[in-house]
Amino acid sequence: MYVGNVTTPTMLMTGEGDLRTPMPQTEEYYQALRILQVPTLMVRFKNEWHGTSSTPSNFLRTQLYLRKWFREWERPRSVTQQ
Repeated sequence: MYVGNVTTPTMLMTGEGDLRTPMPQTEEYYQALRILQVPTLMVRFKNEWHGTSSTPSNFLRTQLYLRKWFREWERPRSVTQQ
């Protein structure tokens, strides 16, 4: 409903078995962001629900995806912010 207000680069991470935010909702949101040309990435995790820590490998993947995403989209700090 409010996807038109989104301008921030957005990464969606979801488990394929998530009952709170089912995969079709995530896919619709992802497509809407793409249509609006908002930088976006969708990561799907097999064998996961509402979270990504059921298995250690998925937890590690989550951390690696987040780290890469934030590095890609971080803003350079000004001298006054440091």
